[in-house]
Amino acid sequence: MKQLSMIYLVEDDVITTFLIKTLMEKFSFADEIHGFQNGEEALHALLDGSVDPDMLFLDLNMPVMDGWEFLNAISKHPKYAKLPIYILTSSIDPTDKARSAEFKNVKGYLVKPLSLKDLQSINPSLG
Repeated sequence: MKQLSMIYLVEDDVITTFLIKTLMEKFSFADEIHGFQNGEEALHALLDGSVDPDMLFLDLNMPVMDGWEFLNAISKHPKYAKLPIYILTSSIDPTDKARSAEFKNVKGYLVKPLSLKDLQSINPSLG
C-alpha cells in the first residue's frame, strides 16, 4: 500500500488528535491529516467536495454529531460508499463493534489509544 495522500481524523479530544497526528506523521502514514472536532464538521467538508480523503478515522462519542450519526449520513451519499472508514474509539462494547460492522465502508474497529501496530494492520509497509 502506498502512502495515503490525505486522511480525515474525526475526533473531539484535542490531546488524542495530537497524539494520533504525531504517530501518523512519524511513520509517514499520510501526506495530509485533516482534523475535525465532530461528525458535522467532517460531513460538511466531504459534501463541500473540494478535497476527498483516501481514508477516514472516526470517533463514536462526540458532541454535535456523533460517529453513528455521521455513518448514517454518509451512507446516504453514493460518492462516499467506498470511502474506507476506521472506527477509532474508547468503547470496548461488543455491540458497538457489531453495529459498526453493519456499515459497508467501515473497514476496522480500533480501540484507543491508536498504536503503530494498528497503523501497520492498515498499511503493512509502515516502519
